[in-house]
Amino acid sequence: MKASARREEILKYLEANHTGYTAELCRKLDVSAMTIRRDLEVMAGQGLVTLIRGGAALNHGTAVIYSLKFRQTQLPLEKQRIAERCAAMVSEGSAVFIDCGSTAERIAEALRGKKNITVLTNSLDTAQVLSTAKGIKLIMVPGEFNEDIRGFNGLLTTDFIQRFRIDYLFLGANGINAQHGLTVPDYADAETKRVLIRQSRHVIVAADHAKLGGAFFEIVAKLSEIEAVVMDSGAEPRLVQEIKDGGTEVILV
Repeated sequence: MKASARREEILKYLEANHTGYTAELCRKLDVSAMTIRRDLEVMAGQGLVTLIRGGAALNHGTAVIYSLKFRQTQLPLEKQRIAERCAAMVSEGSAVFIDCGSTAERIAEALRGKKNITVLTNSLDTAQVLSTAKGIKLIMVPGEFNEDIRGFNGLLTTDFIQRFRIDYLFLGANGINAQHGLTVPDYADAETKRVLIRQSRHVIVAADHAKLGGAFFEIVAKLSEIEAVVMDSGAEPRLVQEIKDGGTEVILV
């Protein structure tokens, strides 16, 4: 079994049991204690688990941010479809803001073929993707660097954003549901998103189905403030309908 597949199995076990001990995981996966300890150390570095004596505990609270490097490996085909659909919304002459996050980075890649658009972003990865794109004016939004989201936020960021009117805002999400709307774990990220929403004509949340139904520490926006959610077709129909009932369009791809 490859390391990535084995760590997925460990994660599933921890999601079911909250805590996993090295000896039990060795028996379950038929590997050595050294291999399990190495896997748990990697997962701790990704923010997925906290190491404890003899094993690890799953980080599952509402203030947890999984590392972007790990999130970039999840649901790649679904994120690609979401990104292509978002890019198709953008017309020539538009001002676009791309948020931080693994799906948002895919949107940047999908926009590379567009001409005569202006893209603002606080994402280091998105800026890198678009740095050589022809026909796109790129504006890098300043602020304090946040390693977890690989982007900038804070007062300098929000002050800068308020200088612009944005046609299409593509927001990432940690969780979205009918009761709480759009939520994220980090308050600085949440405040940046709230300011972006106020400055934008079209507010689009780009999120894979794993984000649907989730709720995190900081409430960013109610459903009534979000024009549409672009999501892959793996989303649970009941939860999709709840979003629609809240007045937000859901575009499944």
